[in-house]
Amino acid sequence: MSVGNSSSVESVPTTSDSPARQLKTGVSRSAAAALLVIAVSAALAGLIQTLQTAVRQPERAVMLVGLVFVSILAAAPGIYILRAGRKAEPETAALCFLGACSVVLLAIYFFWVSWFVFFPADMLTWSENDFLNDLVKFSVGYPLYSPVANLDSSHYPPGTQLLTYFLAKLTGQFGSIPAYRMIQLTFTALAAFFATLCCRRILRRAWPESQAAVNSWIWNGFWYAALFLMAANSITNRFAHNLHGDALAQLITMVAYYLLLRYMDNRSTGVLVGMAFVVTAGFFAKQSLLIWAVWYAAFLLIWGRSLKRTLVFAGVAAAVFSAAVGLCYATWGAPFYFWVFQELSKQPVAPLRAFQHMLDSWPYFAVGLLGGVTLLRRTRPNGLTGAWLIWIGLITLECYTSGMEWMHNHIGPGCLMAGIWFLAGLASLWRQPVADSHEFSLTQRWIRMGAVTATIALTFSGLGMVRIPLRPVSDDAYRYVNDIEKEFRGMPPEKVLLDTGTWIYARSGVIMGDRASITGMLAMSRIFAFDGFLSRIAAKRYSRILVHGLHAKDCWYENSLWPHPGGIRQALLDNYREVRRIPAAQGPEGVNNWAEDPHLFDEIAVLEPKDAATLAGGEFAPAATVPARPGVLAADTGR
Repeated sequence: MSVGNSSSVESVPTTSDSPARQLKTGVSRSAAAALLVIAVSAALAGLIQTLQTAVRQPERAVMLVGLVFVSILAAAPGIYILRAGRKAEPETAALCFLGACSVVLLAIYFFWVSWFVFFPADMLTWSENDFLNDLVKFSVGYPLYSPVANLDSSHYPPGTQLLTYFLAKLTGQFGSIPAYRMIQLTFTALAAFFATLCCRRILRRAWPESQAAVNSWIWNGFWYAALFLMAANSITNRFAHNLHGDALAQLITMVAYYLLLRYMDNRSTGVLVGMAFVVTAGFFAKQSLLIWAVWYAAFLLIWGRSLKRTLVFAGVAAAVFSAAVGLCYATWGAPFYFWVFQELSKQPVAPLRAFQHMLDSWPYFAVGLLGGVTLLRRTRPNGLTGAWLIWIGLITLECYTSGMEWMHNHIGPGCLMAGIWFLAGLASLWRQPVADSHEFSLTQRWIRMGAVTATIALTFSGLGMVRIPLRPVSDDAYRYVNDIEKEFRGMPPEKVLLDTGTWIYARSGVIMGDRASITGMLAMSRIFAFDGFLSRIAAKRYSRILVHGLHAKDCWYENSLWPHPGGIRQALLDNYREVRRIPAAQGPEGVNNWAEDPHLFDEIAVLEPKDAATLAGGEFAPAATVPARPGVLAADTGR
C-alpha cells in the first residue's frame, strides 16, 4: 500500500537538514494541513446550513447533503487518477478517499456542533451551570470556593474556568456563552493538532523508512481531520464543546504525551522541566491528570534508566504542585481543600459500571492495541513500548474512574491516544505491500485497497466519528429558554431560584447558591450538608423556585440513586405550592436523543410560597450581587 510517488503529494526533507530544522518544518506542515482542513470543513458546514435552510423537509435535506458529499468523495480519488493516468496507484487513491471522507465527516460535525455552541443558555449539561457560575464569581470578586452550606461551589479545579475567563476577556467576548463554548472547541482543535504531532513522532521512530508518509500533506490532513473527530467522538467525548474541563484536560493530556515522545528522542533538560510543569497544569484541569507524575517517573526510571533525572523530575514537579496548591489554599482557604480534594475523594467507584464503560468504549481499546502491535512488531522493548504501555495504563485507569459517574467522558483522552496509535500503525502498513506488489496484478491491488478502504471507513462509525447532518436543536428549545426567562421578569433575580442554569444570574452579576447539580454531587459523595438549604426553604427565602422534574425519580434535588433521601423535595412541597408548569422542550423532527442532557429540557415546576407574604429570613443569603466596590458583597456569604 503506497502513498504514491508524486512529488506534488509529498516532500521529504534532505538528510542534511538538522533535527531542529526538521522538527520546525514538520510542525509547520502539520499546522498548515490542520488549518486547511478546518477551513475546508467550515466551508462545507456552511454549505450544509444553506441546504438545510433551503429544503425544509429534514429527510430530503439529508438526502441532498448526502448527494453532494458522495460527489466530493468520488471526486477526491477521481482527480488524482485523472492526473496520474496509468501511473495511478490504488494506495494513493484510497488515501485520497479516506482524507476526503474524514474532512466531510468533520464538516458534518461542525454543522452539528454549531447549534449547541451558539445556544444562548448554559443548560446543555450539568457542568455548564457551575462553570458559568465560576466565571461570574471571578468577575465580581466572590470566592470560587465557599463553605459547603452555600451550595454554590463544585469539585472541579479552577484551571479551565480561569483560562476561559482570561481568553474571553482578551478577545473582548466576556459575557458571551457561545464564546466560552468556542474556546472549549478551540482546546479540542489544539488537542487534535498535538495528537497529530504525536502520530508523526511515533511513526517516524517505529518505522524510519516512513518519512514520506510523515511529511505527506495528504497524510497530515487525514490524520488531523480523523483525530479531531476522535477528540469529539460521540462515545466518550460528547462534552468537547461544553462548558466543562474535558476539552482542556484532553489538550493537556496530548501535550503531556507529546513531551514524553520529545524527551524520548532528545533527552532534553528543557523538555524534562516542561514535563514537570505539565503535571500541575493537568491537575488544575482535572484532578485525575495528576497521574502523569506517576507515568513520567516510571518511564524515566524504567526506560530512561536514570535515577538522577527521575529524582530531578519528581523534585521539580512536587515543588511546582505544592506552590500552586498552596497559593490556592491561601486564596480560598479550607473550602478549596474540601471541594477539590475531600468531596471528590468520597465519591464511590462502581466496578460494574466501570467495566460496562470499558465494554462501551471497546472500539478504542481495539484500535489502540492493534496499532501498537503493528508499530512495535519488529522492535525490541524500548521507550516506544513504554509509551504504548502508558496509554494502556491511562485508558484503563480512566475506565475505572468513570465508574464514579454514568457518563463516559473520563475515557476521552485515552481514546484519542488510541487513535494516535491506530493511525500511525495504519500509515506503517500502507507502504509495506509495495515491496511484494509484483505478486499481485493491478486489478487485484485495486480490489484489495477497495476492501481495506471500506473497512476503515466503516470503522469510523464504530469509533463515534459519524453524525447525521440534521439540525439537533429545535425552535422549541428556544421557546423553553424564553419561558424560563419570563419567570424572572419584574423580580430581583436573587429572589428566584432556578435549580440549574446561570445565564440569567450572570447578566446581573448574581452568585446564586442552592444549585441542584451541587446537591447531587454532595449526595452521591454521601455528604448530606443540606441543613442550610432546608432552613432557607422553610423560611421561604425565595419568592419563586423553578425545579426540573420535581416529581420524577431522577430529580436532582431528590434522586432515587442517592444513598438515602435528603429531604429537599419534601421541604419544597411542604413550604411551596406549584402554580404552573413549563412544558418540556421537544426535539427537532426526525432527531432522536437530541438533548445532551434530557433532564435539563424536562418539564419545570414553578413553585411559590404557600404563605401570601414572602419572608426574607434565613441565617444567611447565599445569593450575592455585584459588589458596590471591589471585594464587598451585597449579601452575607455565610463564611
